[in-house]
Amino acid sequence: MTIDKKVDMRRLSILGSGLALLFVLLLLSACAGTAKGKKASVFSYDQTLTVADDSKSPADAMVIIRYPAILDEDAVGAYYRAFEQNAIGAAFQSDTQTQGDTDLIAQSVIAKSNYFAMSLFRQLKQELPANSVLLSPHLVTLDDKDQLSSRPLLATEEIPSVITIDFNVYSHPDPSKIMDAEPLTLGDIVTPLFVIHANHWLRPSTYGLLLSSTPLLNSAWNQSEKEVEAEFAGNLEESIQEYQRPLDFIGFLQQGPTKIPGIPLKSMDLVRREVIAVEQYPVEKIQMDGTMVANLASDRSVDPFAEDFVKGASTRIVTALNRANHDRATFFPRQQALARFDPELATAFLTRSRDESISARLRMAETLLEAERKFIGAQSDNLYQGVYEGVYGDQMRQMISAEYRLLEKRRSLARTQNMSTALAILAMAGSVYAGSNSDSGNFFRSNTMSNIMLLSSLWAMNSAMNARAESKIIGENFLMQMAPAINRQVSVQLEWLDSRQEITAHDFSEFRNKTLALYQSSIRSLEQDTFRQCEFSHPDMAARGRWYGGCFGGLASGSGYGLILDEDGKTIEYVGSAESGMASGTGAMIVRDPQEIGARYYEGDFKQGRPDGVIWLEEPGRKPRIREFRAGVDDGAGEESRLQRLRF
Repeated sequence: MTIDKKVDMRRLSILGSGLALLFVLLLLSACAGTAKGKKASVFSYDQTLTVADDSKSPADAMVIIRYPAILDEDAVGAYYRAFEQNAIGAAFQSDTQTQGDTDLIAQSVIAKSNYFAMSLFRQLKQELPANSVLLSPHLVTLDDKDQLSSRPLLATEEIPSVITIDFNVYSHPDPSKIMDAEPLTLGDIVTPLFVIHANHWLRPSTYGLLLSSTPLLNSAWNQSEKEVEAEFAGNLEESIQEYQRPLDFIGFLQQGPTKIPGIPLKSMDLVRREVIAVEQYPVEKIQMDGTMVANLASDRSVDPFAEDFVKGASTRIVTALNRANHDRATFFPRQQALARFDPELATAFLTRSRDESISARLRMAETLLEAERKFIGAQSDNLYQGVYEGVYGDQMRQMISAEYRLLEKRRSLARTQNMSTALAILAMAGSVYAGSNSDSGNFFRSNTMSNIMLLSSLWAMNSAMNARAESKIIGENFLMQMAPAINRQVSVQLEWLDSRQEITAHDFSEFRNKTLALYQSSIRSLEQDTFRQCEFSHPDMAARGRWYGGCFGGLASGSGYGLILDEDGKTIEYVGSAESGMASGTGAMIVRDPQEIGARYYEGDFKQGRPDGVIWLEEPGRKPRIREFRAGVDDGAGEESRLQRLRF
């Protein structure tokens, strides 16, 4: 969804960092620690690695980066309390004395996630094709049940993508732990949280979940499963999926550290790389290069986060892309995107028909989907420029550099225990956030631009701190820059029939209306030989399912997509050939049982609804295997030369 220019900006706030104020308090309360981190991430950079893209569609993106960007005013209290109650690293119980400091740390997680997400975006843009990396900033809000949730501010997640990354940085909510072992993002210390997931057809056995930071694992698994169930329900009811997956970090805060038993897991090393399991990314408190951090404010090209984390993480992302079947990963997201243009074509797409009339129409629709991807790509570039290269980025770099200088002084004090020097630093830090608005409680009800002009030199040491305004200045600057960045006019050129067309719009809604009008003016109604109520069945299930595809006598016949749900909650999804209402010929089938963790995936030959012949088999916690099946029964190892893989 896009941002309406008329939205009441005062209902949105990205409550910025304020960590300098917090650090002042910490100088008095913690005189022993040294706040050190790891010198190297578990991710290692391979600059020789390049991405291989063999996908058939130009409409697909490769990577979508989701991150928390703005905090809705209505969700502030719920976010603060969930943040302190579900601490990562050590249990924490706040009191009235620490709650204000804890809230500042919660604010900093959003403010700094905005900044550090741009580093990941920039690195991936350098390594992947143009317009294939898209940003999806999220509004942290409350859902219709008043539970903490999030929703995208752009239409990015409507674009088919091979993989999606959930990213943010984190700090433990207890200010007294800032110099200890708990996670921290301050100065040259950064703790990234990281999840990689995809449509479940890419990795059915783990619901599409590929990698997760350990604390977010259960939440990410739960949300991936919900996403699968929502997509299945939509297809069964012949409706467009309504479910919007919240950020996995926000899902963790709402859900808490619950334990889901039996999730198939593997570590980040290469020992079990082939096993179908979720990679666990450990909580890393990384200490970036201090010299680079110190020069952040004076040299915009310096990026210590890229050197110490992002480049290695990008190698892991490119590896995931190279190991993925891009067409399999984007098959259903493409179908859902097509449905927004042309529901009849979306149904025909599921048949994988090679009929020229359908293929030609599909090429035209995908040309417009590619244009939408380019539009979102331009919005992402504008957002990057506004956040990373604009005033917000400059202020964040100044703040991080200043935090580093204070942290270095604090580390020195930990060695010398020189309290008189500590008090001198305290006096300096006291004027870090300069302000003069006498009524800080009315800061946002006064003239915001005047206040920002008043505080434009954020790190000027010229007056006493203003008691609440300083925690919002950086965030307000971000909000002011983000709206025009997203709503900036964008023009996209495309080859349409025998001519070149240019579509120009200020926002995605306007752009989609124009692409849809262009499509509808060129396409006549599609004649289909499929039946809406065509039946699909399986010999082991009493229930009858739905079939999208060729039909004869009311039964599935030919190519298509079928799905079944029985009364016990067991589900079957199948893409491929059918005969007499059941899977028959080459196809791919996902079987889910609510009594088991994950799902089983069969690809190859089928007969009378069951695997029969050479099958590619994927199961949770095991390596993929090539097996010989007889009437649904595993009969031993199969010959790879006889395996027939499905072309998505």
